[in-house]
Amino acid sequence: MTLTESLDAPPVGGDTGDDPERRPPRRQLDLGVFCGLAVALIGLGLGASRIGDNSFLTHLATGREMLESGIVRNDVFTWTSPGESIVVQSWLASLIYGLVDAAGGFYGLRVLTAVLAATVAAAAWRLTRANAAIVTRLLIMAPLLAIGRTNWSERPLLIAFVLFAATMLVVEGDGRPRGLVAVGAVWINVHGSWPLGIVYLVARIAGGLGDRESVQREWAALRALGAGILIGGVVNPYGPAMLAFPLRLLGRQEVLSNVVEWQSPSFDSTWTRAFLLLVLASVAALTRRPRWRDALPMMVFVAAALIGRRNIALAALVVLPLLARGLPALGRLYASRTSNAIHLGAVAFVGLLGALPLIAVRSPHVDLGRYPDDAVTAMEMDLGLVPGETRIIHPDYVGNYLDIRYGAAGATWIDDRFELHDPSLVADYLVLLDGAPEWESVLDRYDAEAILWPRDHVLVELATKVGEWTTVWRDDDWVVLCAPDDPSC
Repeated sequence: MTLTESLDAPPVGGDTGDDPERRPPRRQLDLGVFCGLAVALIGLGLGASRIGDNSFLTHLATGREMLESGIVRNDVFTWTSPGESIVVQSWLASLIYGLVDAAGGFYGLRVLTAVLAATVAAAAWRLTRANAAIVTRLLIMAPLLAIGRTNWSERPLLIAFVLFAATMLVVEGDGRPRGLVAVGAVWINVHGSWPLGIVYLVARIAGGLGDRESVQREWAALRALGAGILIGGVVNPYGPAMLAFPLRLLGRQEVLSNVVEWQSPSFDSTWTRAFLLLVLASVAALTRRPRWRDALPMMVFVAAALIGRRNIALAALVVLPLLARGLPALGRLYASRTSNAIHLGAVAFVGLLGALPLIAVRSPHVDLGRYPDDAVTAMEMDLGLVPGETRIIHPDYVGNYLDIRYGAAGATWIDDRFELHDPSLVADYLVLLDGAPEWESVLDRYDAEAILWPRDHVLVELATKVGEWTTVWRDDDWVVLCAPDDPSC
């Protein structure tokens, strides 16, 4: 099956809602294919944004280190825990980033992200296939794309979105369940969200049993995905430790509760409000067509999204089939409609999907606007405060920037890998972040020689007015402070 056929071909054993006698030939490029390609094109554009995510910088630094020295088994980026044994849970994603970077630089990485985002968008369109009305499907996709604009970033989680969508498509009737063996084997090595695939399938099975319907396909999918996860969880550079990683992560809730993406959403942004719109629409769809097979996965994943905002994008995918089945078919534009103009338009969109990376992905490929690039350059070139040789205190996301800039030089005090850092280090970081009374004790504990911090933060005022730290460099956003007993000051 080709890409254009798969975007809107009827699922195996599925109900398209169209009159079978009016259904076009399978190879016809109809309005459903046309709109699916348009949605994929939007996804491609969303994923082609400039690279600047702080977590991705460390993933890329890890990939580069793997190509240089082999599988990373010890922390090489921080001077607070040098050589400490670690399990890089997203090692395969990091290796992929490293290989793409070596072949095509940041341009190649942007294209990779764009293709992954386009794949998620196309899969999402496919998941709305149960509704024959184009207007209804586009209304469903609009808030999803708003969510994707923020969440379909260059992190390994984007690869997990593709794998999660593939799992959903299989249980919705596309492909054979045994294909999920490969999905599970890859998923466990690219991102720690793989247990959510199991949760989704279990919820589907429980819902199907509640509806007194056959769950044979879901059981087959669960067995295949579980087998793949088990294989991938054993056959990898870290061995069975990969299987235990999610449990260790959940055991550090006290630390993770301080991370924004693990906190409950405040619904103060457009994309989180778009998710609320999807939830309300899902409730309306369930009212029209109550079905446990749809309701249970929706309730589980919406609850997860309300607990941690990082789960919103997955919950948005989960509700798509429910919305398609439960919302009314609006208007008279059906996916099966075809004409010469629609056929030519679909062909044009295929061309655009291939040409957009060449046309739109232009330099500069990296957005370092939020990072103290000038400050770090001045520290290294003018002030003699070289990261890796000097104990510099800085915010966590600056640590990700130092990871990619200095690699294995051990330039970082802390980065955003909170699941790996010692809880005491995270606690000390929070003291400085809050400007708590123990701030001087924290600086003394790490023998800090310099502070690189946002200029308007309370720590800067405390250090300069109370601690007598010296300002040696500043711009509109950042300040570099030197320790009061440092001879170089």
